[in-house]
Amino acid sequence: MATDTGQPESIAIDDAALVSRAAAGDAEAFRGLVELHQGRIVAFLRGLCGCHEQAMDLAQETFLSAFRHLKSFRRESRFSTWLHSIALNHARGAGRRRRPVPSLDAVAADGSRMLAEPAATVPEVSAGLEHADLACRLGEALDKLDARYRDVVVLADMHDASYEEIAATLEIPIGTVRSRLHRGRLELRSILVEP
Repeated sequence: MATDTGQPESIAIDDAALVSRAAAGDAEAFRGLVELHQGRIVAFLRGLCGCHEQAMDLAQETFLSAFRHLKSFRRESRFSTWLHSIALNHARGAGRRRRPVPSLDAVAADGSRMLAEPAATVPEVSAGLEHADLACRLGEALDKLDARYRDVVVLADMHDASYEEIAATLEIPIGTVRSRLHRGRLELRSILVEP
């Protein structure tokens, strides 16, 4: 069974129990929280900054901040929402508009992989290049979006966050979420179709 936010009920229950134990000083409980949320936080940050390595660094900073301030978590929202807010603040502080540094496993300009991999078939290489090109174009387009729109678009379209989750994470009304998402998608579409 899932909660009204789409999160499995068992994870929501685990969160509450782990947060209580971690706030009381149980390091193992906090480690459990990291394991539950690390994948989504890294993916969220990668969508914001465009670089896996930077996303990993920001995720580490996010969890360190969460650990330091866990006792101040008021539990008015879900732990994951609070964690996304911390991650967003770290991404903003890191200057998301910097050009992403390509990862070592990125596709090089000549189409070869930077890390040695088994030889791929022509269709696999072609599909990989198309995917890399699309990801690059999308990343560049997201960089051109106003930060207000980018934050909402990334949360909604890349992380399937509900309007309520986005509103809580960004601390804005749901109507503003809807408006920014609509405008952000329109602006993103116009950037992507530019010659």
